[in-house]
Amino acid sequence: MPSAMPYTDVHRAFLQAISQHGTMSAKQAYKAFLAICAKYHGSEEIPTEDQIPEVVATINGKLYRYDQKICFVHFDPADTDFYVFCNQTESQLDRLQNTYTESELALFRLILRELACNEENKLKPIVCLNLTSEIKSKPLSKVRAEELLEEWEKLGYFVQLAEMWYFGPKTIGEFDRYLLANYPDEMQRCKLCKESVFYGVKCDKCPDSFHKDCMKKYLKRLTACPGCKGLWSTRV
Repeated sequence: MPSAMPYTDVHRAFLQAISQHGTMSAKQAYKAFLAICAKYHGSEEIPTEDQIPEVVATINGKLYRYDQKICFVHFDPADTDFYVFCNQTESQLDRLQNTYTESELALFRLILRELACNEENKLKPIVCLNLTSEIKSKPLSKVRAEELLEEWEKLGYFVQLAEMWYFGPKTIGEFDRYLLANYPDEMQRCKLCKESVFYGVKCDKCPDSFHKDCMKKYLKRLTACPGCKGLWSTRV
């Protein structure tokens, strides 16, 4: 896979910044990009945020052989863009075993399950904490569960908005294949881009869901639902 542009110290430094943080909002990524360009390019023209996707494409051209990728994730519930350093292997949970105990990973799996099986893919915090009662291995206290939820939120695995828990940008970037494989009846793919739909817009005439950005582009050309072909009437 060829790179989009020559690989430079700017690319190396930007990759290091993203990989260290794991998850960065687009605003944070641009701030880091400005600092990196100032360090390596000095007084040259100030770079724009629109240059970042090309930089990311070049970095991904180097990373693909290692099953790694910087993913761009639009998080619909907060209408916020993120860049996420992702491992694309099928063993994301196996990697977490180096950091968490069997009981802690069991809680992580249970939260993924409950979010996937909830129609709106969101949960009250108390539901997440009560999942500790389902752990069959060594008991996990709710105090430790609260600490884990806080840690997983900082890492971008989950997001709390209006006192509800959502799939975070890192889970959206890394665990889409895991969720599709384990919960095929609950998870959907957008018929327009073929990627998983975590939070999108639903047709009011059929059960299909689509990414908001995909539908906005689609509705500039057509007015029928890509699924049932009925007139699209849901606000996007």
